[in-house]
Amino acid sequence: MFKIDVFRKRMKSFPVNYMNNFDYVWKWKIKKENTGELILNEKILIEAHFRLSKILNRWQTYRNGDNTDSIGTLKQSLKNIEDSYSMIKDFSLLNFEKIPIEPLAEIWHELGRVKEEEGKMNELGIYSIIAVCKPLLLLWGQTLAFDSRVRKNIDRRYKIPKYEGKWVFREWIDGMNQISKKLNESPDCILAIKEESHRRYGKKSPIPYGRFLDIYYFEGR
Repeated sequence: MFKIDVFRKRMKSFPVNYMNNFDYVWKWKIKKENTGELILNEKILIEAHFRLSKILNRWQTYRNGDNTDSIGTLKQSLKNIEDSYSMIKDFSLLNFEKIPIEPLAEIWHELGRVKEEEGKMNELGIYSIIAVCKPLLLLWGQTLAFDSRVRKNIDRRYKIPKYEGKWVFREWIDGMNQISKKLNESPDCILAIKEESHRRYGKKSPIPYGRFLDIYYFEGR
């Protein structure tokens, strides 16, 4: 899938502030969920929303969106996906094809609508890919963010919309299945990611495969 020496080099060159932004949410998530909490339950939702909003604003996730209250809509959407998140949170990119489609679809529509006018879902389910994937990357760690730079650099073998910022649900699912398949065919890649994850987050953390692949493609082809 990729060269390990290139991966390690790109990890070192990746902007520290971007890494710290992810860690601000991820390390907090690990701490909470290792005690049996669910970060989207009612008791913790306010802090989850605060932390995600802070980073998503820095990442300009809702720039040029049509929703005048995207952060308010995000809070409601996070509340709405509590059950769906609980159903997928223990799956990783390695076994993406085993995830039930229903919770993924609900997450797609709820996070996608945050950037839409008045926070409304659209009939065709066409949403900004980063509106879905940037918050889901922070929450779950298994999807790539798929911003324009990553889409441009990602391997041509993946049949994803490289130059289109709005996707339908099936395009995301198909892209993730392709990436999952190729990752499973690359044991050295899996091992390198595991080692980096254990070093950064400890062995009790879920391994955020999507995060590390996102970094790899963000830094180059």
